[in-house]
Amino acid sequence: MKKQSYRRRSLFVDMRFMSFGIATIVVGVFVVLLRVVMPGVFIAVISPILRTGTALSASVDTLTGSFANISDVVRERDALISKNNKLLIRNRALFARVQDLTQLIGISSLKVPGVVANVLARPPESLYDTLVTDAGSADFVSVGDRVLADGGVPIGTVNSVSKHSSRVVLFSSPEATTTAWIGSKRTPIVLEGAGAGAFTAELPRQASTTIGDTVFVPGYGIQPIGTVGYIDKDKTAVVITLLIRPSVNPFTVTMVEIVPKKSI
Repeated sequence: MKKQSYRRRSLFVDMRFMSFGIATIVVGVFVVLLRVVMPGVFIAVISPILRTGTALSASVDTLTGSFANISDVVRERDALISKNNKLLIRNRALFARVQDLTQLIGISSLKVPGVVANVLARPPESLYDTLVTDAGSADFVSVGDRVLADGGVPIGTVNSVSKHSSRVVLFSSPEATTTAWIGSKRTPIVLEGAGAGAFTAELPRQASTTIGDTVFVPGYGIQPIGTVGYIDKDKTAVVITLLIRPSVNPFTVTMVEIVPKKSI
Protein backbone atom coordinates (compact mmCIF):
# COMPACT_ATOMS: atom_id res chain seq x y z
CA MET A 1 0.00 0.00 0.00
CA LYS A 2 2.81 2.41 0.88
CA LYS A 3 4.56 1.74 -2.43
CA GLN A 4 1.36 2.39 -4.40
CA SER A 5 0.73 5.67 -2.51
CA TYR A 6 4.33 6.84 -3.14
CA ARG A 7 3.99 6.00 -6.83
CA ARG A 8 0.78 8.00 -7.06
CA ARG A 9 2.37 11.07 -5.45
CA SER A 10 5.40 10.78 -7.69
CA LEU A 11 3.20 10.50 -10.76
CA PHE A 12 1.20 13.55 -9.62
CA VAL A 13 4.36 15.64 -9.15
CA ASP A 14 5.70 14.59 -12.54
CA MET A 15 2.43 15.60 -14.15
CA ARG A 16 2.57 19.05 -12.43
CA PHE A 17 6.11 19.69 -13.69
CA MET A 18 5.11 18.52 -17.14
CA SER A 19 2.10 20.84 -17.15
CA PHE A 20 4.29 23.79 -16.05
CA GLY A 21 6.80 23.01 -18.80
CA ILE A 22 4.09 22.80 -21.44
CA ALA A 23 2.58 26.09 -20.22
CA THR A 24 5.99 27.77 -20.38
CA ILE A 25 6.54 26.53 -23.93
CA VAL A 26 3.09 27.72 -24.97
CA VAL A 27 3.69 31.19 -23.49
CA GLY A 28 7.10 31.39 -25.22
CA VAL A 29 5.62 30.37 -28.57
CA PHE A 30 2.83 32.91 -28.07
CA VAL A 31 5.28 35.70 -27.35
CA VAL A 32 7.39 34.82 -30.42
CA LEU A 33 4.33 34.66 -32.68
CA LEU A 34 3.01 37.93 -31.21
CA ARG A 35 6.34 39.66 -31.92
CA VAL A 36 6.47 38.32 -35.49
CA VAL A 37 2.83 38.62 -36.47
CA MET A 38 1.82 41.73 -34.51
CA PRO A 39 4.95 43.65 -33.50
CA GLY A 40 2.96 46.77 -32.59
CA VAL A 41 0.86 44.88 -30.08
CA PHE A 42 3.99 43.17 -28.72
CA ILE A 43 5.68 46.51 -28.12
CA ALA A 44 2.54 47.92 -26.47
CA VAL A 45 2.40 44.94 -24.11
CA ILE A 46 6.10 44.74 -23.29
CA SER A 47 6.77 48.50 -22.91
CA PRO A 48 5.24 48.85 -19.39
CA ILE A 49 7.34 45.90 -18.24
CA LEU A 50 10.51 47.43 -19.69
CA ARG A 51 9.72 50.83 -18.16
CA THR A 52 9.18 49.20 -14.79
CA GLY A 53 12.54 47.42 -15.05
CA THR A 54 14.28 50.64 -16.10
CA ALA A 55 12.72 52.57 -13.22
CA LEU A 56 13.70 49.85 -10.77
CA SER A 57 17.29 49.88 -12.08
CA ALA A 58 17.40 53.69 -11.78
CA SER A 59 16.09 53.48 -8.22
CA VAL A 60 18.81 50.99 -7.32
CA ASP A 61 21.45 53.27 -8.89
CA THR A 62 20.05 56.26 -7.01
CA LEU A 63 20.09 54.35 -3.73
CA THR A 64 23.68 53.24 -4.33
CA GLY A 65 24.67 56.81 -5.21
CA SER A 66 22.96 58.06 -2.06
CA PHE A 67 25.11 55.77 0.07
CA ALA A 68 28.21 57.10 -1.72
CA ASN A 69 27.03 60.69 -1.21
CA ILE A 70 26.45 60.04 2.50
CA SER A 71 30.02 58.77 2.81
CA ASP A 72 31.32 61.92 1.08
CA VAL A 73 29.20 64.12 3.33
CA VAL A 74 30.52 62.38 6.45
CA ARG A 75 34.12 62.89 5.32
CA GLU A 76 33.44 66.54 4.51
CA ARG A 77 31.76 67.03 7.89
CA ASP A 78 34.74 65.50 9.72
CA ALA A 79 37.13 67.75 7.77
CA LEU A 80 35.07 70.84 8.64
CA ILE A 81 34.96 69.86 12.32
CA SER A 82 38.75 69.48 12.37
CA LYS A 83 39.22 72.84 10.63
CA ASN A 84 36.77 74.51 13.00
CA ASN A 85 38.66 73.17 16.04
CA LYS A 86 41.94 74.54 14.67
CA LEU A 87 40.35 77.95 14.08
CA LEU A 88 38.85 77.91 17.57
CA ILE A 89 42.27 77.27 19.14
CA ARG A 90 43.79 80.02 16.99
CA ASN A 91 41.04 82.47 17.97
CA ARG A 92 41.59 81.74 21.66
CA ALA A 93 45.31 82.46 21.26
CA LEU A 94 44.58 85.73 19.43
CA PHE A 95 42.00 86.74 22.04
CA ALA A 96 44.52 86.17 24.83
CA ARG A 97 47.08 88.28 22.96
CA VAL A 98 44.57 91.10 22.48
CA GLN A 99 43.84 91.02 26.21
CA ASP A 100 47.55 91.24 26.99
CA LEU A 101 48.00 94.19 24.62
CA THR A 102 44.95 95.95 26.04
CA GLN A 103 46.22 95.59 29.58
CA LEU A 104 49.69 96.67 28.56
CA ILE A 105 49.11 99.75 26.41
CA GLY A 106 45.36 100.27 26.45
CA ILE A 107 45.45 101.90 29.88
CA SER A 108 48.88 103.51 29.89
CA SER A 109 49.64 106.80 28.20
CA LEU A 110 51.34 106.74 24.82
CA LYS A 111 52.74 110.27 24.90
CA VAL A 112 56.22 108.89 24.27
CA PRO A 113 57.21 106.20 21.78
CA GLY A 114 57.63 102.74 23.23
CA VAL A 115 58.40 99.24 22.00
CA VAL A 116 56.03 96.38 22.81
CA ALA A 117 58.07 93.24 23.47
CA ASN A 118 57.24 89.63 24.20
CA VAL A 119 58.80 88.11 27.29
CA LEU A 120 60.89 85.13 26.23
CA ALA A 121 61.98 84.07 29.72
CA ARG A 122 60.98 84.99 33.25
CA PRO A 123 61.72 83.54 36.70
CA PRO A 124 62.42 80.69 37.21
CA GLU A 125 63.52 80.16 33.56
CA SER A 126 65.70 83.28 33.64
CA LEU A 127 67.98 84.57 36.37
CA TYR A 128 66.03 85.56 39.45
CA ASP A 129 64.34 88.96 39.10
CA THR A 130 65.30 89.29 35.45
CA LEU A 131 63.31 89.05 32.22
CA VAL A 132 64.46 88.32 28.68
CA THR A 133 62.51 90.03 25.87
CA ASP A 134 62.50 89.70 22.08
CA ALA A 135 63.26 93.40 21.48
CA GLY A 136 66.85 94.53 20.99
CA SER A 137 69.03 97.14 19.36
CA ALA A 138 67.29 96.48 16.04
CA ASP A 139 64.16 97.86 17.74
CA PHE A 140 66.09 100.88 19.11
CA VAL A 141 66.19 99.44 22.63
CA SER A 142 69.18 100.59 24.69
CA VAL A 143 70.64 100.01 28.14
CA GLY A 144 68.84 102.00 30.83
CA ASP A 145 65.44 102.08 29.11
CA ARG A 146 62.48 101.80 31.49
CA VAL A 147 60.34 98.66 31.27
CA LEU A 148 56.60 98.85 31.97
CA ALA A 149 54.11 96.08 32.65
CA ASP A 150 50.29 96.03 32.68
CA GLY A 151 48.77 99.48 33.10
CA GLY A 152 52.12 101.23 32.63
CA VAL A 153 53.55 100.02 35.96
CA PRO A 154 57.38 100.32 35.92
CA ILE A 155 58.99 97.02 36.84
CA GLY A 156 62.65 97.39 35.86
CA THR A 157 65.28 98.68 33.45
CA VAL A 158 67.14 97.23 30.48
CA ASN A 159 70.49 95.89 31.66
CA SER A 160 71.98 94.46 28.46
CA VAL A 161 71.03 94.48 24.77
CA SER A 162 71.75 92.31 21.75
CA LYS A 163 70.42 92.80 18.24
CA HIS A 164 67.15 90.96 18.76
CA SER A 165 66.83 90.55 22.53
CA SER A 166 67.38 92.36 25.80
CA ARG A 167 67.72 91.51 29.47
CA VAL A 168 65.67 93.39 32.03
CA VAL A 169 66.66 93.67 35.70
CA LEU A 170 63.61 94.14 37.89
CA PHE A 171 63.43 96.80 40.58
CA SER A 172 62.85 93.95 43.04
CA SER A 173 66.29 92.49 42.33
CA PRO A 174 68.39 92.24 45.52
CA GLU A 175 70.59 95.30 46.11
CA ALA A 176 68.54 97.37 43.62
CA THR A 177 67.16 100.64 45.00
CA THR A 178 64.32 102.76 43.66
CA THR A 179 62.93 106.11 44.73
CA ALA A 180 59.24 105.93 45.61
CA TRP A 181 56.37 107.49 47.57
CA ILE A 182 53.88 105.86 49.92
CA GLY A 183 50.31 106.60 50.92
CA SER A 184 48.03 109.54 50.21
CA LYS A 185 50.54 111.94 51.77
CA ARG A 186 53.20 110.79 49.27
CA THR A 187 55.80 110.13 51.95
CA PRO A 188 59.16 109.61 50.19
CA ILE A 189 60.87 106.25 50.69
CA VAL A 190 63.63 104.20 49.10
CA LEU A 191 62.62 100.74 47.92
CA GLU A 192 65.16 97.96 48.29
CA GLY A 193 64.77 94.81 46.21
CA ALA A 194 63.88 91.74 48.25
CA GLY A 195 63.59 89.29 45.36
CA ALA A 196 60.58 87.57 43.76
CA GLY A 197 59.05 90.93 42.91
CA ALA A 198 58.90 92.11 46.54
CA PHE A 199 60.49 95.15 48.21
CA THR A 200 61.41 96.41 51.63
CA ALA A 201 61.57 99.99 52.85
CA GLU A 202 62.18 101.82 56.09
CA LEU A 203 60.27 104.72 57.60
CA PRO A 204 60.70 106.75 60.79
CA ARG A 205 58.65 105.28 63.62
CA GLN A 206 56.49 108.38 63.81
CA ALA A 207 55.51 108.09 60.13
CA SER A 208 51.86 107.29 59.56
CA THR A 209 51.40 104.22 57.34
CA THR A 210 49.14 101.17 57.41
CA ILE A 211 48.89 97.79 55.71
CA GLY A 212 47.32 98.21 52.28
CA ASP A 213 48.84 101.64 51.55
CA THR A 214 49.86 102.02 47.91
CA VAL A 215 53.48 102.60 46.93
CA PHE A 216 54.17 104.74 43.85
CA VAL A 217 57.20 105.28 41.61
CA PRO A 218 57.86 107.87 38.89
CA GLY A 219 56.61 106.87 35.45
CA TYR A 220 54.14 108.66 33.25
CA GLY A 221 53.32 110.76 36.27
CA ILE A 222 53.06 108.49 39.33
CA GLN A 223 52.48 104.76 38.93
CA PRO A 224 51.59 102.16 41.62
CA ILE A 225 54.35 99.59 42.03
CA GLY A 226 52.99 97.73 45.05
CA THR A 227 51.14 97.78 48.36
CA VAL A 228 52.26 97.48 51.96
CA GLY A 229 51.74 93.86 53.02
CA TYR A 230 53.49 93.78 56.38
CA ILE A 231 54.89 96.28 58.91
CA ASP A 232 57.65 95.22 61.30
CA LYS A 233 57.47 97.55 64.31
CA ASP A 234 60.44 96.69 66.49
CA LYS A 235 60.02 98.71 69.67
CA THR A 236 63.77 98.95 70.10
CA ALA A 237 64.36 100.39 66.61
CA VAL A 238 63.99 104.01 65.55
CA VAL A 239 62.53 102.97 62.21
CA ILE A 240 59.82 100.58 61.00
CA THR A 241 60.41 98.12 58.18
CA LEU A 242 57.80 97.67 55.45
CA LEU A 243 57.37 94.58 53.29
CA ILE A 244 55.84 95.66 49.98
CA ARG A 245 54.05 93.27 47.67
CA PRO A 246 54.34 93.96 43.92
CA SER A 247 51.44 95.19 41.80
CA VAL A 248 52.67 92.95 38.99
CA ASN A 249 53.73 89.35 39.49
CA PRO A 250 57.01 88.88 37.55
CA PHE A 251 56.30 85.15 37.24
CA THR A 252 53.27 85.82 35.02
CA VAL A 253 54.42 88.69 32.79
CA THR A 254 54.02 87.85 29.08
CA MET A 255 54.47 91.25 27.43
CA VAL A 256 56.15 94.52 28.38
CA GLU A 257 56.55 98.01 26.99
CA ILE A 258 60.09 99.38 26.76
CA VAL A 259 60.29 103.17 26.95
CA PRO A 260 63.41 105.22 26.12
CA LYS A 261 65.18 106.39 29.28
CA LYS A 262 65.31 109.98 28.02
CA SER A 263 61.50 110.15 27.90
CA ILE A 264 60.93 109.43 31.59
